[in-house]
Amino acid sequence: MKKIAITVFAMALTMSGFAQKKLVRSAEGYLYEQPFNSAAAVKDIETAMKDPSSSNLAYTYDVAGQIYFKIYETEAQKREVKMAYDQNLMSENLMKSIDAYLKCGELDQLPDEKGKVKPKYTKNVKKNVSTYSTYLLLEAQQHQNKNEIDKAFDLLSKYLSLPSNSIMKDEGIEKNKEINFNDVKFLAVNLAAQDEKKRPTMIKYMEELKKESYKEETMYEWLCDAYKKDQQNDKMIATINEGLKKYPSNKYLMGNLINYYLENNKKDDAIKYLDEAIAKDPNNPQYYIIKGRMLLKDEKFDDAIKTFSKAVELTPNEFDAQFECGLAYEKKGEKIINDANSIKDIKKYNAERSKGTAELKKSLTYFEKARSINEEDVMNLQFLRSVYYKLGMNDKYKEVDKKYEEVKNKK
Repeated sequence: MKKIAITVFAMALTMSGFAQKKLVRSAEGYLYEQPFNSAAAVKDIETAMKDPSSSNLAYTYDVAGQIYFKIYETEAQKREVKMAYDQNLMSENLMKSIDAYLKCGELDQLPDEKGKVKPKYTKNVKKNVSTYSTYLLLEAQQHQNKNEIDKAFDLLSKYLSLPSNSIMKDEGIEKNKEINFNDVKFLAVNLAAQDEKKRPTMIKYMEELKKESYKEETMYEWLCDAYKKDQQNDKMIATINEGLKKYPSNKYLMGNLINYYLENNKKDDAIKYLDEAIAKDPNNPQYYIIKGRMLLKDEKFDDAIKTFSKAVELTPNEFDAQFECGLAYEKKGEKIINDANSIKDIKKYNAERSKGTAELKKSLTYFEKARSINEEDVMNLQFLRSVYYKLGMNDKYKEVDKKYEEVKNKK
């Protein structure tokens, strides 16, 4: 009785398998009917794809690939003759078709009950996916033109994933002479940059492009920025250091490295890299300005003045260089005058105040020059006004005070 029950159960499973395979054949039949009943075809094939008795058959996914592609093709033909078409339906079914074919190829490589691999569909899978891969790029462009960035990115990512697929890895998609694979990857990076959720994928593509020496210097810069935004500081520093070995004059990488050390209160490291940057690019005024600010912050006035003066020498008509040099003289003068207040000896007190006043007078040369470059900078006007007041230059003070209030009220 037990033996009969087992036999009956086995027969039931076999009949179920035949029923589902019949469903695949039914879905396939719709491919040859006019008009194409896509809804019925999809319903049958997706039922078969979910059923355990047919979900592991290469045949099932071969038919699925054909059905999904026919839906894509039908919409593409409408577009060709200027009829109304559904772009989203096209793109979705194109990707579904490729996924189905890849699954078909995967199942086609499995050994049969005798342990032998007898592929039946693989050759066709490779041919179809290779052909359809170019359509992914076409549809990505359509979505990009409509500013549908997510959809464009998904299509490009699908294309970029194909060479690493076990079925397609030897088909040379990435070596297509008509399509530069790295150009596609670069486009995907640009699309991903608009969405921080895509940053991990963007970083992956940029690392790959860097290894391929594709726009290498740009990749170092963009990776630096991406790792910074992702708060992966260790990777950012490693990327910068690696990039500077290859591109020692890259101002963007050096600037980011220095800023990192400044932001994290690592002044000794910042000074070290600034000195290296100056040695490599001694005519870059920005490095002197950054270093001068650090020195000024530590009240190393003479060193700051010397450093800012170099920036002024290199760019005499640059506002920042003039303003910063004036500020260094002003801060030095203020410090001398303030320290003098603790001196009880009147002669020594007056001598120190005179020294401080002399430094304040020196600052005017730079503040006034800065004003001639940008007469509406509030900070410069504020310091210029203050120095005129302290030096008792009342007419100058009143004129600048009026201008200061005028500019401040515009803000």
